[in-house]
Amino acid sequence: MKQSPLTAPFQSPLFRVMWVTMTISNIGTWMNEIGSTWLMASMPTSAMYIALIQTAISLPFLFLAYPAGTLADLVSHRRMLMVIHIFMFLTAVGLTLCAYYDVITPLLLLLFTFALGIGNAIMRPAWAASVPDFAPREHLGSSITLNTLSTNVTRAIGPAIGGILIFKAGTTAIFALNALSFTVMIYSLYKWQPKKTISSSVLPVERFVGAFKSGLRYTKNVPSLRIVLFRSFCFFFFASVTWALLPVIIIREMHMSAQNYGISMAVIGIGTIAGAFLLPKCHRVMVRNQIISIATLLLALPLLLLAYIPNLWTLAITLISLGIAWIFSFSSFILAAQLVVPNWVRARTISLVMLTFGGSTALGSLLWGRLSDAYSTHTSISIAAVGLLMTLFLSKRFAVANDKLDVDTAAQWAISIPEESIEADKGPVMVMIEYCIPTDKTEQFLALMTDMRANRQRNGAYFWQIFHDANNQQLFSEVYLSESWLEVLRQRQRMTAPEVAVRDKVMALHEGDKPPLISIKIAGKP
Repeated sequence: MKQSPLTAPFQSPLFRVMWVTMTISNIGTWMNEIGSTWLMASMPTSAMYIALIQTAISLPFLFLAYPAGTLADLVSHRRMLMVIHIFMFLTAVGLTLCAYYDVITPLLLLLFTFALGIGNAIMRPAWAASVPDFAPREHLGSSITLNTLSTNVTRAIGPAIGGILIFKAGTTAIFALNALSFTVMIYSLYKWQPKKTISSSVLPVERFVGAFKSGLRYTKNVPSLRIVLFRSFCFFFFASVTWALLPVIIIREMHMSAQNYGISMAVIGIGTIAGAFLLPKCHRVMVRNQIISIATLLLALPLLLLAYIPNLWTLAITLISLGIAWIFSFSSFILAAQLVVPNWVRARTISLVMLTFGGSTALGSLLWGRLSDAYSTHTSISIAAVGLLMTLFLSKRFAVANDKLDVDTAAQWAISIPEESIEADKGPVMVMIEYCIPTDKTEQFLALMTDMRANRQRNGAYFWQIFHDANNQQLFSEVYLSESWLEVLRQRQRMTAPEVAVRDKVMALHEGDKPPLISIKIAGKP
């Protein structure tokens, strides 16, 4: 897919405002992380405790990212983002007060970090799902890259400011500024008035449990999306060694000051900026699968170099490569996931990518910290780097595709009864469609029905089967079950252009004067 210039989304005033405010908030977040890491490293604790800072940040994504994504598909993004930013502001104030009165302990620091991680895990899917609303869809690729850049470029600004502040004023000042950064985002969200979209649907909003299940069902029936989730888990599991153990190397083994630690983190941001400007050029000449492979090599090889030749030069190479590799990989995974799903399931899809990111990072950080305590930091890094290189063998069999779903064109199949004639919650509902297929077209029909099965199931059917009439070789019946009549109506509105194309091909094979007979049966009493 051809990607627009990186700066194109800035033509939208709304995108500019929201990007700047999120960047300010991200600066506070990275300052807070460096403050927490430095404070933990300054306490008489093991390397395991330092690595647990990353686990506390990432673990909430494993448990909360998908429920948060489900909720974001059902409620106002603005309202959801307002509530969660207020929660994070109050948490940051609590951490600041505990640090100011010197009552902070390693466990309490982990708990505050975990609470902020909870807020971040709930906030990110709603924010990422809102990004397409800030700029035109044709700039989606660049919008996602800039959103990722905001998260990563602030690694250059946040840690640098944080390192200076630790040296000048201590960690309490960092925690206070992080709390203040949330107020900027809260104000911007308060002023943001989302455009009211005119929807052709008069159906009620999905219930949470139903939406939760439908999102998982959709993912299960989209092979390209499953591959994105699998590959992202593998990549971030091994890549998490960087965030888990680089502080151990920089602070404890190289004995750098807080200011130098901040500068080291800033080098990552410089690599991220370089990667952001290189990424659109890479998209023009390479597919996403190749970009992810390059990111893997860019990260794994310097890590091996750092493990066996630890000095300032190898550290600098590793930090710059990390910045480039991180934005290459994260932007590619998020973009690949967003472009293969329709709008109704977008936030849930993004949240699943974040779930795999958070889960793999949390589990990986825990493992690399444990290996570092049991053997050595360099042994742990070597194992992770080799594992990262091994993921290259997945790039052929589990290639991340360059697919793009056409969500603009959709059509509904006709039903023989009025929509309002059946109560919405009645069900289960069985839909049966009878086709008359010439014998010489049977194989073509059955091949298309394989695609039809995936279409029905990802849009809401929990059972699907094709039946053949024993007395007539030309008669076939497609049967599928849905939980309720409302779910059947939603399926009609969820059809995308590729799904309509499959249906039309099936209809073209049908033989007879009349279209295929559609019958609908409702379980229970009439």
